Amino acid sequence: SGKESPIPEKKVTQNNESFSLGDSGQKETVSPILDSDNALSVNVTAANAIVINTDTNATLYQKNGTDKISPASTAKMITALTVLDYCSPDDEMRVGAEIEMMHDDSSRAWLMKGDTLTVRQLLIALMLPSGNDAAYTLAVNTGKKIAGDNGLTNKQSIHVFMDKVNEKSQMLGAENSNFVVPDGYDVDGQYTTAYDLALIAKACLDNPIISQIVASYTSSESWANGRVVTYNNTNELLNPSSQWYRPEVIGLKTGNSSLAGACLVSAAVINGETYICVVMGSTEDARFQDSIDIYDEIKAQQKYN
Repeated sequence: SGKESPIPEKKVTQNNESFSLGDSGQKETVSPILDSDNALSVNVTAANAIVINTDTNATLYQKNGTDKISPASTAKMITALTVLDYCSPDDEMRVGAEIEMMHDDSSRAWLMKGDTLTVRQLLIALMLPSGNDAAYTLAVNTGKKIAGDNGLTNKQSIHVFMDKVNEKSQMLGAENSNFVVPDGYDVDGQYTTAYDLALIAKACLDNPIISQIVASYTSSESWANGRVVTYNNTNELLNPSSQWYRPEVIGLKTGNSSLAGACLVSAAVINGETYICVVMGSTEDARFQDSIDIYDEIKAQQKYN
């Protein structure tokens, strides 16, 4: 539910049956066409997965890639993209009561009321430690800016912002997604697909601000009020001390919730080509192992081709 703490090591098989999608004008989905010449032979624990070569737009692997599923904190990718449509990275935002909108068991960046951060610093707090508090601060302040009305309530501001989030996702081609809250916390009517998340991830890689942030394992920043804060990335593929470390990995975002299971949207550059790997509905450790197995298979395939 937007939290990054460990969940029980059990296979998650739910996809679109155990939560309400709401009446959101769902469309019939067409599975991405697999590139049969370069298809990967790999078995993953994840209930839903997809692998895309961003240079050729070829789909190399998919498993239930267009099932409607909960996004968990992978939704923060589209939150970050939407914020940067309306705000400069150097704009400053003050943390307020909006951080009380997050649930008690949320992952957080430990923002405090009165803290002043730049948008870039808030995006770091959003993407590295997966701060739900940062998600609400960004969403409320951006929502007020979009509306041109600082008098909006926090709930009104979130509504304005999420309308733009869904416009953004549709524009990116993520047509089978509906985002309700900026942190991705489990809520009725919110859903996405592994394929849609791959499209959103590609847009994140194309954004110079976001791509730099998500490629970092650690970040230290001095905020306007003098607080010096260091965050580590929840993506263990970026951690040089982790058994799952892979130097070719360049991001992107973890997720973890009751409905979504443990998730990872990652990207890697292998022999000059960029690949996006989405694994959803996995387990705490298996999401990293699934991703490694996929990248190792890509490397093996390139070696023998």
